[in-house]
Amino acid sequence: MAVVRWLVVVLSLAVALAAPDLGAQNRSSFSNPAEYDNYMAALNMRDPAKRATAMEVFIAWYPGSTMRLEAHEQAMAAWQAANQPDKAAFIAGKLLQIDPGNVHALAHLVYAARARATQGDASALASMTATAEKGLAALAKWRKPATLADEVFARSKQQMGAVFHGALGYAALQAKDYDKARRYYREAVAAEPDSLQDVYQLAVAQLEGTPLDAVGFWYAARSIVIARAAKNEATAAEIDRYVRSRYRIYRGSEEGWKEIVAKVAAGERIPPASFVKSIPRALTPQEAAIVVVEENDPESLSFSDWALVLRHRDISPANKAAAEKVWKTIVDKQQGGSIRLKIPVKVISATPDTIEAALTDEAQAANISDLHIAMARPLAPLPAVGTNISIIGTLSDYRPQPFQLMMTRAELAEESMPVAGGTCADPRPQMCTREYRPACGLRRDGSRKTYGNACSACSDPDVVSQAAGACP
Repeated sequence: MAVVRWLVVVLSLAVALAAPDLGAQNRSSFSNPAEYDNYMAALNMRDPAKRATAMEVFIAWYPGSTMRLEAHEQAMAAWQAANQPDKAAFIAGKLLQIDPGNVHALAHLVYAARARATQGDASALASMTATAEKGLAALAKWRKPATLADEVFARSKQQMGAVFHGALGYAALQAKDYDKARRYYREAVAAEPDSLQDVYQLAVAQLEGTPLDAVGFWYAARSIVIARAAKNEATAAEIDRYVRSRYRIYRGSEEGWKEIVAKVAAGERIPPASFVKSIPRALTPQEAAIVVVEENDPESLSFSDWALVLRHRDISPANKAAAEKVWKTIVDKQQGGSIRLKIPVKVISATPDTIEAALTDEAQAANISDLHIAMARPLAPLPAVGTNISIIGTLSDYRPQPFQLMMTRAELAEESMPVAGGTCADPRPQMCTREYRPACGLRRDGSRKTYGNACSACSDPDVVSQAAGACP
């Protein structure tokens, strides 16, 4: 959804700004008619890469042209459409040298930096934030070109405002400044109500902040509906799993959740004024731990539910009874150790003999261990910190506070088996299998990128070497 929104912002706005300017002129109004001919020839090229190259040639030939800004914008948009974000960013930088407040260039750089930040590039976060703040300041000063229709200009400002506000909301969310994140995301979502990225992250900011803002459940339902409309069932299921866990803690059960999603799916576009009041008060965590066992079969509970119940074992007799019931279910599942459980986790740290892992959503978000894993045999190479893997083993014990499960006789699941790292040799692979065993490729410019496997990493000529596991 973010990519679609960005293409709308860059392509439609750049074309909308350029076309009226040319429409108000004609070939004879240019001192050098060849300038007009070359610009129009470049503009009318259908292939985006060729159009971008032609626009760069036009800029070089006519550096003083009245169309130089539009030519930069067209080149930037065309490189983005050609899936060449680095070249688009280069043009954006050149455009800002001659027009420091150019909102299109600022919006592009913000989008590109946010994409890098969401892929784990922590250094991109600072530049994204600074550029987004410049973008909002520039957007406030942006005046409507005389040839641009009022409604097109208003929509343009809305869309670019969504880019800037969404990025600042993401930065605040990463800093766990949930109040600030909520403020920025509300602006972004008001401008782009169908942006899956911003709608979902607004929900997270509302549900993770203290106090919890129950309106976040409505936005979470909205993000599920958007994901399903885009045929992205995996994302919809992942969001639903997270929100159900939060909803059960808040509500004490899942009663009413399906109805909320159904109303949003039926076309409810904004949260009703009475939405928060329609959900009963939040239970305390220890109350929720009891209710979740009373109202559900322990076998159907998620890992987060197990953790909720087990960590409150010593609070009261009722909590102890609930914890004993859940732990018995876990033990019975393993049939005295003859059956081992397969569990997806996030690696917090690793040695050849042990892995400290995050099992629950809360632990993964906070990067803390709530699962200690003792391996059946030494690991080599070690899984990369921050990667998601699947582990097979026996849950043998747990500690209520601070909560931690203990797993023994553990092995990596087949799909998480590491691939050997090393330097990429020439000649490079021309074809690779499609199996997913992530590898972290070190590129010639010093950056890192996660590839599907070692072969696909080394097939990229810019990759110098690769290591097992996704990039941290």
